[in-house]
This record gives sequence, C-alpha cells and structure tokens, in this order.
Amino acid sequence: MKFKMKPVLPLLICCLASSGSALADASDTKYHYKDVIYKDAPTPKNHDHFEVIGAGGTAKLNQGNSSFAVTSSESDTLHQTNASDWNTLAAQLGVGYVHYLHGAERYPKHIQWFPMVEPELNGYYLASNSIKGNVWRFNDSAYSQSTYDIPIHSTRLMLDAALTVMAYKKFSLYGLGGLGEAWNRISYSDSGTGSSACPDQNVSLSSNTRSSFAWELGAGLLYNFNNRIGLSLEYLYADLGTVKTAASGNTGTITSPTLSPVSFNLKTQSGLLGLHIAI
Repeated sequence: MKFKMKPVLPLLICCLASSGSALADASDTKYHYKDVIYKDAPTPKNHDHFEVIGAGGTAKLNQGNSSFAVTSSESDTLHQTNASDWNTLAAQLGVGYVHYLHGAERYPKHIQWFPMVEPELNGYYLASNSIKGNVWRFNDSAYSQSTYDIPIHSTRLMLDAALTVMAYKKFSLYGLGGLGEAWNRISYSDSGTGSSACPDQNVSLSSNTRSSFAWELGAGLLYNFNNRIGLSLEYLYADLGTVKTAASGNTGTITSPTLSPVSFNLKTQSGLLGLHIAI
C-alpha cells in the first residue's frame, strides 16, 4: 500500500501547482480581456447609425456687384448698404449617416482625432426681410437719389459631408462641406429720396425664380447629452449662385424703357443652432 501511494503525492502536488499557475494565467487573461474590451471594442454609442438634423438661426446676405439697364442710355449700379445685417431667417432639415472610424477610438478617455464621418442630405431655407441699398444712376455715386429693396427667398438641397476633427468626452468639433442646387426667388423695387425724387419714374421688376449650382463650407461644435440627442452650434458659408429678377415690370413714365433683369451672385453666412436625434 505504501508503495502505491508514493507516486500519487508528487502527482497531486504537481497538479495543484499547475492549477495555481492556470488560475494565475486565467486571472491575467481576464484582466487583459477587460483591457482589450475597454480599449478597442465599440460601445453602443459608437455604432454606425442614422440621425435626423433640424436647425434654425439667422443669416446675412451679400449681394455682390450688380447693375441693370433702365433705358438705352442709362445703366444703374446697385450698392448694398445692409450687407452686415443678420436679418435673414435660416432653417435646416436633414438626415445623416454617422460612420465611426474605429481606428481612432483606441483611447476613450483622451482626445480622439478624426473619429467619425457623416454624409448628410440637407434642405435649407432662407427668407430675408430684403437686401437694401442705394441706386447709383449712370453707375456714378454722385447720382444716388434712389434706394432699392430686393426681397429674397432661397431653398437649396445639398449633399454634405461632416468630418469630426476632434472629440473629447461629450464634445466634438467638426468641419462640413457640400454641393447641391439652389432655387432663388427675388423681385426688385426702388423709390426716390430727397426733394428731386420723381415717384412716377420709380422702377419695379417682377419676381423670378432661378435655379443654380450651390456650394457651402462650415464648422461646428456638437455636445451630446446622451447616446441619442445632441445639440450643435454651426457656422455656414454658402455661395448660392446667380439670381435674377424678371426683365418686365413697372417703369412709370420713363420714356422708351429698355429694362434688363437685376442680376447678381448671392452669398450667405449663417449661424445655426441644431438638434441631432439618433434613430
């Protein structure tokens, strides 16, 4: 009996030692597994998803250079005076697809560089109180005896791409750019100023809607309240292309009018407060 028990004890000791080593290895493996999960695995908020974007704010419009012919011998320049006024209603409604660049998500507790990109389809609407300014008759500022008013309504559909440059905790900084089509509707009217003004010679041109190529660039700051809702503050510069009035309207008592449409390149700067809802 003693002869049979001797090899059992060393074998039992060896097994216990191996088991202890295996448990230590298992503990190490478990710690390493948690570390890998913590660093590399996407959390629920980092899953690709769609989101709906709604925003509102204010904008200012830049008319650019413009002139139009009144008669065969008179061409007038329009000089905008309210280019610095933020007097235009701006609205946005769109949908985007947030795609996470997982290679940038290794260190959640630190700043993440370029962690996500988001293609977006956005619709924008602008409605101004009016572009206003002075009429320089014969293209000369010395003959500025009239003021003009140009109401503007603009709708555009844009394919945008938003790239998150940096993210830290609930904050992220992004840049945005896009191309699309704009539909701009404008009309024109002027009125005389001073004692020499002649109301019967005021000009008005009928409204006209014109479509044109549009592009935009911007940047914004996004704050995520939770995994579903975020709030953004965005600056957006857009070139809305060439706008034109109709070439017909009211010329009062002007003799032999040869009206041409008022035409200029329309640009806008907008400040938008947006709500982002993940779906």
